[in-house]
Order: sequence, then structure tokens, then C-alpha cells
Amino acid sequence: MSNFENDKPYLTNFGIGSDDVPKEHIDFLKNNIDKKFKANKKLAGHIKQEYMYKKWPKSFEDWVIYACTKNPVVQNHLNNISVLSKSVPYMLEALWINLQKKYEFNPIHDHTGVLSFIIVLKIPYDLKKEDKVFELTSPKPTTQPYCASRLSFLKNDTFNVSKLNVNVDKSYVNKILVFPANLNHQVYPFYTSDDYRITASGNIRLYTG
Repeated sequence: MSNFENDKPYLTNFGIGSDDVPKEHIDFLKNNIDKKFKANKKLAGHIKQEYMYKKWPKSFEDWVIYACTKNPVVQNHLNNISVLSKSVPYMLEALWINLQKKYEFNPIHDHTGVLSFIIVLKIPYDLKKEDKVFELTSPKPTTQPYCASRLSFLKNDTFNVSKLNVNVDKSYVNKILVFPANLNHQVYPFYTSDDYRITASGNIRLYTG
């Protein structure tokens, strides 16, 4: 069983949806990186190469809005949103790409909008090798999890903070993760590759004109 298949029940329980991304949208994200539009001042990441997409095909926007808002895992979150007096459509508010190098990281942060997503485009390392960098004597999923290279989600409960470390590896490539925009998350640095870890992210919001 792949790490993605093994993680999926935990993602679902944490309110994070997932799906496959069609090849045409993967190709768009990979082949249209414009390095003129740096995003560092707008993003929390301690990552040198972060870029905004200034435009995208309507087919991509239509697909990503559908993939996010119709994902059954996030329906409970959407059903609890009650801020407008009438129904309005969703829109893709922002889209950017992170080219993360060794030792770079994304600190704890959240996003604007209603829903956010992460699309995994490239993972350059072997997770087993990452785990050996700081090998733990008795790793446990909740009390002493492996952290190197992980995407980690954090949720405030009544008396504590719940944490989910996601074992993102090559089995996550071409997958989308969908989650409430206000859900705190972070990305730990990786150590065993000189290549880029590449992810695209965006925010979905309500369109009010």
C-alpha cells in the first residue's frame, strides 16, 4: 500500500479531501511558471522561489472549483458557512507555485477564502532516506512522529491541538489535497535531495461581484 493510500483515512478524519488531477491541468501548472511574478511578499514560506500565476485557463478554474467544493470530505465545512443572505458562486482567488529547495520550509500559517488546496507536482526525495536523517528510537504516529519533509496540519480542539503529519512522497504526485482555508498547516524542510519539491496551491472564495 502506498503512503497516499495509507494516509487517506487519516486525511478524511481530519477533514481534508483528496483527488487525482487530470493531466491537462498538471501540464498547465508545470509549463506556465512565469518567474517575473514573485510571490514571496504575499506568502508565509521561507522559500526563495515562489511565483504567482497571473492567469489560468477557464477549464482549470472550473475543474478546481468543482474538485474542491464538491469533495464530500469538506461538505460539512461548507454547510456551516453562513455569512451571506443569498447564494453566490465560488471563484479561484489566487494560484501560486512553490519551488522548495533543501532546508527551506513553510512555517505555520493559514489562508484566506473558504477552501484552499495543494497540488503535488514533484517530490525529489525518498521518504525512508529522509526518516534516517533524524532517526527516532521509538517513533509513534501521534507522540513522536517523523517530521522531516512532512506536510503537517494542526487543528485547535477544546483542550489541545490535534496534529496530522502527512507522509507526502512520490505516491502523492498529481494529487490534490483540499481543506478549509483557515486550517493551520506547515511544511518541514527536507534534507536528502538537491532537486526541487514542487507544489501548486490556491484559494477558493465566494464571488460577490
